Amino acid sequence: MLYLTNRCCMKTIKLIRRRHRGMTCIFIYCEYDQVFNRLVRDFHGIKWSNSTSSWYVIEHEGCVRNIIGYFKNNFRIDATNLHQSGEVSGKNMHDNHTVSGSFMGPVRMTVDAVKSKLVIKFMGRYDKKWISELRQYCRPYYDAIRKEWHLPASKVIIDSLTDYFHNEGVQVIFKKAVKPKIVKEARENIINEIRKRHLSAEIDNSINDLRQFLQEQRYSRHTIDSYISHLELFFKYLHHKQPVDINNDNISEFMDAVVIKQGYSASFQNQLLSAIKAYYYYHGRGKTNLEEIKRPRKSKPLPHVLSKEEVTRILQCTRNIKHRLLLYIIYSCGLRRSEVINIRLSDLNRDRKALHIRSGKGNIDRVVPVSDKVWSRLDEYLVAYNPAVYLFEGQNGGKYSVGSVYHVFCQSLKRAGIDKDLGVHSLRHSYATHLHEGGLDIRYIQELLGHKSSKTTEIYTHVSRRNLLTIKNPLDDLDVQ
Repeated sequence: MLYLTNRCCMKTIKLIRRRHRGMTCIFIYCEYDQVFNRLVRDFHGIKWSNSTSSWYVIEHEGCVRNIIGYFKNNFRIDATNLHQSGEVSGKNMHDNHTVSGSFMGPVRMTVDAVKSKLVIKFMGRYDKKWISELRQYCRPYYDAIRKEWHLPASKVIIDSLTDYFHNEGVQVIFKKAVKPKIVKEARENIINEIRKRHLSAEIDNSINDLRQFLQEQRYSRHTIDSYISHLELFFKYLHHKQPVDINNDNISEFMDAVVIKQGYSASFQNQLLSAIKAYYYYHGRGKTNLEEIKRPRKSKPLPHVLSKEEVTRILQCTRNIKHRLLLYIIYSCGLRRSEVINIRLSDLNRDRKALHIRSGKGNIDRVVPVSDKVWSRLDEYLVAYNPAVYLFEGQNGGKYSVGSVYHVFCQSLKRAGIDKDLGVHSLRHSYATHLHEGGLDIRYIQELLGHKSSKTTEIYTHVSRRNLLTIKNPLDDLDVQ
């Protein structure tokens, strides 16, 4: 089967001539890639070496030409090391500088928040010292069937192992454990059954009164819609009670049956509580004691950040002019999805090379610089698409949809060969992290991102690797040998 790949996204295959078990062989190395894994197994004469964890063929006439011809449509071929020779073993193969670094790994980390478990799988070639590193943290369990390591999912362990593998030059792929389809369907069925119930006219009117109040207070449309949806679910679950008769025990019952047992997140639970509190603060507390209702403890996961090389691949693999400009602006300006679809042509200031973001999250306006590379792309796009009001418009006019932005990003992520569970927001996270790694003060990054509090921005100091490798170890100051 032939797989054709955009040349800008091609990975490199390295060919090395070595003596192996008394025969001259051509070893074939590539960083972990699903297309390579499928193709290499069908190549005539291919063999796998357990001692070196690599593919090879016994050299014969026309061997190198056949390898290059077979892989050239999908990979760049590096044959500069074919002149090397020598006996190869598992040890010296791992020690040889020509096959280390990017040809080791990647490592996939899957976080199961429900079970508080971190699952680590070595996806490609690995070094045995990685296993020794894992054993420094508690007592990891090895699943021999799935070939996975299981550890507690603590922030310290995740951060430490991520830094370790980054320092080894190994790519780390983060994934979240996905709920089985049958579990999702069961949860949706329970929630749908509750939503089918009818609200009394009195409760319906009281919810609409709250909607009007929130609109007058200039809450965002998204927040208002979420609050109303949550309140309808809440009162439909407790349909046998009037709002004034509901107490804290009833709220706890609802949270346990609908949120906890159905596996919803702490963020979802927190927003539900915000909606309930907003209702009773506005209409009167009745039998509730709002101060005694405690909010759930929220986990503080680190943002998923793409490397600069990965961002480059995403942008280069996006072929459509409109889609490429969309991703260029999101990354180069650190925008949210809702912000990029609301950009009007009048918000762009070419003289100042700036973009005015109006009514961002929290109704915060800000001005962000725009890269020269974006302006050159912008001119090409305006000629081709000629938008009327918004910079990005749908096929029938009007602003682009949030769903379309997500679809564009996912397609580009797939074309770039990046196997990570990421959303569009990862470009914004990457923008902030790369700025911090470049030396920009965290206070300026806060302004560029439109954060109200510097505490929100400080999370990027945890994922930024700036100065990590230059920190002086205190042992170096001791006069010991």
